[in-house]
Amino acid sequence: MITAHDSEILERLAAEIRQQVADGLEFFDVERFMAGAPWSRRQTERLFRARYLTSPARYFRDCQWDRARELLMNGTDVLTAANQAGFASMGRLHDAVVTRIGMTPGELRRRGSGVHIKYGFYDTQIGIVLIAATARGVCAVRLCGLEADTDRFSEEVAAFRAEFSGATLEEDIHALQPYADQLVAYLEERSPSFCPPLDILQGTTFQREVWSQLQQTQPGETLTYTEIARRIGKPEAVRAVANACAANPLAIAIPCHRAVRSDGTLAGYRWGVEWKERLLEIEAERQRIAVQA
Repeated sequence: MITAHDSEILERLAAEIRQQVADGLEFFDVERFMAGAPWSRRQTERLFRARYLTSPARYFRDCQWDRARELLMNGTDVLTAANQAGFASMGRLHDAVVTRIGMTPGELRRRGSGVHIKYGFYDTQIGIVLIAATARGVCAVRLCGLEADTDRFSEEVAAFRAEFSGATLEEDIHALQPYADQLVAYLEERSPSFCPPLDILQGTTFQREVWSQLQQTQPGETLTYTEIARRIGKPEAVRAVANACAANPLAIAIPCHRAVRSDGTLAGYRWGVEWKERLLEIEAERQRIAVQA
């Protein structure tokens, strides 16, 4: 249990990390960080993890990334953003941005300008699904309802435009038909999985860890939020795990429908519990058929 006094100290330590980033440090200065801690290094790291759901070193890297993203999205040139955020070179910043959001620093600086996203709405066994993709892979799979709804379609496209105001959006159902065919084959049990190449345009380090765990599950398998938190080394982050599942932009491809409460009941799902229940039923039936065979 973290006391109010402990929490105040941890907030000061987190502020020290943010200051290190603001000072343009390339690497996390552990000694400078520990100078303000009344505990041992091991205990400090344990308490910090409990409070911020990550290690001090990773918190530093996340703050570096946040600083670089802020600078780029405010129009700062790539070299200046790399220097001010503490990256040793533009190459290091490039790798960090591409890994995090699938864009180059220049594309992020232009708020998605130069990023071409194709999308289409497809009729599947479970209803209408929006699939969107860049040249790198699928960046969104959204469950849009049981029947065609022009207003809902418009809302989904508007959400894309708001998120990447500089990106070019093009409706092209033919270009993305192979992805839709893969999804339909999976839902019809003609394919063991739906694993298209992905281009995750958003997501924090923590969210990506949660999504990675979900991608390792198999059809018919479920994981509790508690178990996911344990597997990623953050056993106290159960609520944060649930929030990461809710933020997942890639239904089915990242199977957050397989995350359940500790008592086995179905919690909230970004696209509605009814969708979650239907997907689990499909996968459970697939498992029953496989066992009987």
